[in-house]
Amino acid sequence: MTRPPVSRVSGTAIRAGLIVVVGLALVLRLIGLRYGLPHVYNPDEVAIMSRALAFAKGDLNPHNFLYPSLYFYVLFAWEALTALLAVAAGAVASFAAFQREFFLDPTRVYVAGRLLTALLGTATVVATARLAARFDGARAGLIAALFLAVLPLHVLNSHYVKHDVPVTLLIALACLSYDRLWEKGGSLVMPSAITGAAFATHYYTIFLAIPLAWSAAHAARDRSIALTRIVTAAVIAVVVFFICSPFILAEPATAFRDILANRQIVVDRAIGQIGYLGNAVRYFRMTMFLSMAPVTIFAILGAIYSIAVPRKRSKALLLVSFPAAFLLFICSTYPASRYLVPVTPFIAVFAASTMDRALADMNRATRFGSVAALGVVVMVAIGESVFTDLFIRQTDTRTLAAQYVEANIPADSTVLMQPYSVPLEATREVLREAVSRNARSMPTKTQLQLARDPYPSPAYRVLYLGRGLDADKVYVPYDAIGSHGDLSRVRAEHVAFVVLKRYNTDDPATLPLLAALAREGRRLAVFSPYRPEADAADSGRGTRPEPFLHNTDARIDPALERPGPIVEIWQIDGR
Repeated sequence: MTRPPVSRVSGTAIRAGLIVVVGLALVLRLIGLRYGLPHVYNPDEVAIMSRALAFAKGDLNPHNFLYPSLYFYVLFAWEALTALLAVAAGAVASFAAFQREFFLDPTRVYVAGRLLTALLGTATVVATARLAARFDGARAGLIAALFLAVLPLHVLNSHYVKHDVPVTLLIALACLSYDRLWEKGGSLVMPSAITGAAFATHYYTIFLAIPLAWSAAHAARDRSIALTRIVTAAVIAVVVFFICSPFILAEPATAFRDILANRQIVVDRAIGQIGYLGNAVRYFRMTMFLSMAPVTIFAILGAIYSIAVPRKRSKALLLVSFPAAFLLFICSTYPASRYLVPVTPFIAVFAASTMDRALADMNRATRFGSVAALGVVVMVAIGESVFTDLFIRQTDTRTLAAQYVEANIPADSTVLMQPYSVPLEATREVLREAVSRNARSMPTKTQLQLARDPYPSPAYRVLYLGRGLDADKVYVPYDAIGSHGDLSRVRAEHVAFVVLKRYNTDDPATLPLLAALAREGRRLAVFSPYRPEADAADSGRGTRPEPFLHNTDARIDPALERPGPIVEIWQIDGR
């Protein structure tokens, strides 16, 4: 496609503007990077980081394929570089000391991992600028970069040790390579290799096969050559995938089991509980709120216009093929806002197309109105993103509850709570008890915890509600309480205090326990994520928004004061 010429002066101004935008993007992604630490309240971050650092044992086989392996290898290499720099600078005494930090105070490890995501998120802004520039010109590229730089959805997810932002960079780079292949033909190696790397980062990028095949076939002279090029591109992508995620070939049965389990968690549960149409509505609402409604509307208009114009249609359809197929797929998944991250570059590109067209209008009033609209939308988005950054820095309700427990509940008391709840220190005795009860070998993490000298105080005999496979945890199943709220099993475990997470809708499994606590216990404290005026206005009507957790689709509502669920602390009578 012929791109509009840009004068030398305007080109210089656009490059300068892009530098400013990239700087803004980086700042928004760095603010609040230490949120929650040393406690990590996102279970996805814990699982991903643990799997990456497990390579330090010398076994590069993850033995788990819920995700492909490339991101884990990159994260491990990044953390190894962090360890090398920390040792060289004298921040830690040795590599062994760096390893111990992860189990004792993981702040340095998680800040490094989140920094990697923030840098990759910022790089995606640059890639999106290039993609939009190839589609509509340099000015559109700058506008697209500005949109993605400030979109709250992308800013928030750039704070997490997760796959979604890194793979979005690969998606944008892949689409750039498809565009070049479409225009110039030539080698299939780079587009196919990037596609394979993206698929080795997250399985849902399989839909990149559509634009890869289309662009590979576009320059072919006849059908046989087109088919040959498609097959060649597919072979290269598959080879790169297995190079980047090699142990899937070594354990195909494990990979099949994990992929099937992932489908059951993400897809089957969603269709069974909500239905496809219900999911689609929720995802649309999330897109409007988290990617800013005006930007999303601009993007829809830009895509429709580009497809309608003959000279832009083929390139527009190529560009829209991945996000369209991807959105149709994720509407069958259990709603989570992070699944929308891969479509944010396309939202930015098509929204920039609409805005660039308005700015090119010969009518001065139209241009002025477009500039004003762009300024308002960007300022509102910056405000939302800064609000998001500052919000996640607020002390989590679970941290506040932990501080209360440490100040008011005697050390060594037996406390019953749910997993991923209040971060209490477990006593040496209960760690040994858990390993003994579970008849498991002592995990490395538990060995390091037991070896601490002096041992942290206060520590508690912490038990966990539910069922789990953790070797270092003692679990009390919900059904041990019974449907009528029998606390005899809880009392037999010498439980004196219960810590419960609560949401707007109670988990049915907790209702018998809540009834028993209301009958045989005393509530000591409640820690709410809501602003006092929101609690007062609700007055039991159930109109409050959902609490914000880092791994759900709940948005950061102005009624919320801090992250985390409602946390209640109860004392059982007679204990």
